[in-house]
Amino acid sequence: MNASPEAEAAEIKISFAGAEAAAALGALGLDRSDGRRRSIHFWDRPQRAAAVGAVTLPLLDRGVILRLRRDRGDADRGSRPEADMTVKLRPCPALPAPWRKDREGEDWEFTVEEDRTGPDFTPVLAAALRAERDAEAARDAERSGSLDGMLMDRHRELLAAVGLTGEGLGGLRALGPVNAVKWKQDLEGLPRAVAIEEWTTTGQDLRFLEVSVRADVPDAAEAGRLLVDALRDRGIAPPRTGGTKTRAVMTALARDLVP
Repeated sequence: MNASPEAEAAEIKISFAGAEAAAALGALGLDRSDGRRRSIHFWDRPQRAAAVGAVTLPLLDRGVILRLRRDRGDADRGSRPEADMTVKLRPCPALPAPWRKDREGEDWEFTVEEDRTGPDFTPVLAAALRAERDAEAARDAERSGSLDGMLMDRHRELLAAVGLTGEGLGGLRALGPVNAVKWKQDLEGLPRAVAIEEWTTTGQDLRFLEVSVRADVPDAAEAGRLLVDALRDRGIAPPRTGGTKTRAVMTALARDLVP
């Protein structure tokens, strides 16, 4: 019998878009040359919607995100290229018993968390299975647009648990690249370092900046308040409306693929 997993941690996020993202980047004193550079691709089955210029993303619409992330590495700093493939369920539905708790293997990790995005920080249950992948194979997947070799057996088991097998995973198309830069920074008033990630795309002129911090679930509401205060202390006003950068970016990229 399926049941809802229980989150043991929360990720509190505040996202900025466009000019607000550029202003926040400057206020935080971030230099792209100091960040960790990544290339990100998503997979879905984009279709033209009835509205003019609109597209639908069937997997995303049912809460399933397929993401391949490749760190480009930096020889000058001694870091090597790395890659990981993630299947994320957000919002997470009821799942069989093996998928209701955090667990990990030699090269994979399954986590259940609350996603709390400002300004309202409403908790959304999210589950993610992240597995390490070979960086060169990941580069080949980016070039070919094929997920062959990127999804491990446990990925497929998790997808099967939400009814995605066979034809449900057919006809997928790669959406990308998203150019990402990630930093870690200490902000006064927060007990943990925050993660800061910038996403940009070539052609669509999209820019997002997300500032996030992790907390135990009982401490999540306080962590959200402290994050807002820390940003305001830097002269950064949190946006009045929220939204996930993932949907905005995937939708923009999909428009270039569907006739």
